[in-house]
Amino acid sequence: MSSLPGIASNVLIYVTYAIFLIVGCYIAWLFRSQSISEFVHSNRTQTVIPLALNFVASGECYNKAIAATLHV
Repeated sequence: MSSLPGIASNVLIYVTYAIFLIVGCYIAWLFRSQSISEFVHSNRTQTVIPLALNFVASGECYNKAIAATLHV
């Protein structure tokens, strides 16, 4: 199995960055009419159970357990 040449891998990375930038700008453009207070008040709308499941799925529990055993 061979790897990509340096130029091809750089092109792939920068094209991916550009796509994320374009998508992010488009989403920001869609929500440009939303006021700051609406944005701030939309935080903390997730209930406890999905928030806890996201925390567990992110691996933070495992990382904190490892850090606690290593006394970091």
